[in-house]
Amino acid sequence: MNEDELQLLLTDRTGMERRVYAALCQYGPLTDRDLRERLGSRGSGPRDALQKMLPPGLVRHAGKASTAGKPMRYEATPLAEIEISAERFAARKPRRRRSRRSAGARLAELRQMEDGDPRKWYPVRDQILSTVGLLAHALDMTFWKTVPPDELELALDEIEELHEAAGEALAAGRERLEHEKHKSKIEKLRVTDGRTNPERDTAHRLADKLSQKLIPGDGERQS
Repeated sequence: MNEDELQLLLTDRTGMERRVYAALCQYGPLTDRDLRERLGSRGSGPRDALQKMLPPGLVRHAGKASTAGKPMRYEATPLAEIEISAERFAARKPRRRRSRRSAGARLAELRQMEDGDPRKWYPVRDQILSTVGLLAHALDMTFWKTVPPDELELALDEIEELHEAAGEALAAGRERLEHEKHKSKIEKLRVTDGRTNPERDTAHRLADKLSQKLIPGDGERQS
């Protein structure tokens, strides 16, 4: 990008955005609070302007300040790096998925019992527990003024993905537990000791009917 292209890009920005950009060019990296003091603005104008100028690469994050709360600092992107900064911002921002298969569709693909490796299960459970803790921390931090809105938006996209993945895992886990309940009932119905012939026939029919509900691959399902 050259100087003429930069000036053309700035003409499309709001007055506040141009003032913020000029202040960053003049004073170097500044926090939102610094900008409000420099520009004499008591509202959210400077912060909103910063968030709008991140995607086109006009400004970029410049690390956290050493002051209390360690707020994020921003700087004007050097002319030669504006386009690269815009590309990096676009790359780090996950695209919202237009659609996703339902949990039922995903479950239908996986609905097959297999042996698996029990050694892999416990590390996964540990990570689930740690994720719960991280989400609790994220809840606490959501209303921190020092959390940049663009970072919060990224986190919400990621939490939404976790939410959908959790829904699928819950559906699969509940079906597996239902499968185990059916297996237990079938085992009891297969015991014929002390039953009359009619009772035995009824028990076998009920067992066969329940076996149709079992997840394939467990050896009991009837065709």
